[in-house]
Formats: sequence, C-alpha cells, structure tokens
Amino acid sequence: MVVAPAAPVLVVIGIHREELVFGREVAAGLAPDEAEVLEIPDGLSGRRPRPDQCFRYGLAHEALYLQLLPHVLGRHRLLVDLHAGIDRDGPCADLMCGDAVLAERLQARLHESTGAPAAGVPVAAGVPMAGVRVIRLGSSDAVPTRTVIPERIWHNPAFLYLCMEIYLSDDGSARPQAVALARRLIGLAAQCVVCGGDAVAAPDCSC
Repeated sequence: MVVAPAAPVLVVIGIHREELVFGREVAAGLAPDEAEVLEIPDGLSGRRPRPDQCFRYGLAHEALYLQLLPHVLGRHRLLVDLHAGIDRDGPCADLMCGDAVLAERLQARLHESTGAPAAGVPVAAGVPMAGVRVIRLGSSDAVPTRTVIPERIWHNPAFLYLCMEIYLSDDGSARPQAVALARRLIGLAAQCVVCGGDAVAAPDCSC
C-alpha cells in the first residue's frame, strides 16, 4: 500500500470557536496537495477573559496549542494558524512568524504579487494583497506584538509556524474577498516552504 505524502502545510482552524465558520469557508477551497486542514470542533472563546479568568484561560490556551504538536511533527513543514478579526479597512491581513527567512520570503512574494501573481497562484478578483503585513515574532525591530502562543509552537526547530490573521470589514460586505485573500496567502506560504529552488525549507527537511 502506497501512502500519499502529507501536504507541506497544515492549516488549523477553530482555535477560537467564533472563527470556525470563516475557517471552514477558507478550507473548502484549498488544494489537498497544498494544505491539509485540522479543525478544532470546540475551541476557546476569542473574547478577552476577565482578570479573574486570565490564569485559567492561559492554561487552557497553552494546552490546546500543545495538542497540535503530534499533528505537525514529522508530517508537515509549516503550521498555519488561521484567525479572523474585524477592521474597517478590511479585507487585510497580518502574517506573524518567528522565522527570519520565512518572513523574508513572504515579504518578497507579497511584493511580487502586488504587480503580478506568483508562479502557480491564480489571481483572485478583488484580493487586496497590498493590505498584508508581515510581522516577525521575537524580533527587536518588529512591530510591537505580544503572543500567548507557546514558544514550542511558534519557535520549534522541527517545523515553521505562521499565524495568519485575516481582517474582515466591519459590515461583512467583503467576506468573499477575505476568504479569497486567506486562500491565496496560504498558497503563497506553501510556496515558501516547498523544497527546491530558492524556497525556504523547514529545519527538518532533508531534500
């Protein structure tokens, strides 16, 4: 029996349960050879906890993320943690990662995509690639940011991590464009980790 190789990317949806529907919309259009999807059916609330809830919420948040490790290790080169938020200027996105080379490659791909699509990635009508920022976690010159995601997830030597925050417009009018933006960004990220050429390979990639 021949087992098909795992897709280079694992996309996790539903870490925050309010975002699961959006994650499912994005997942429905992903190519299976490009990205596999891990759905969290009963995730945490994305609402800010009360001060007396912070400690317990932090423990639950950490435990949920650490449960992702068996799904990624030895199978995928990149973990994409998909989230959705609201911004009056949406659809737009923040891409946050701790790996310097991945951040550079993402920035280069985005620069290329503002004029013409990257090879193999079709242009989705109305997708505003210019509204995407790349934020390097743990960098002294990065946009100030704080993450409660365990370092074993975002800075793991065995795989790359990318938090993808897609911002929808507050009136919901551009939701299809936000979905298309998320799909295209996942495609760009997948290209950045495929072995060969000048792409970025995760530390455990042997090709």
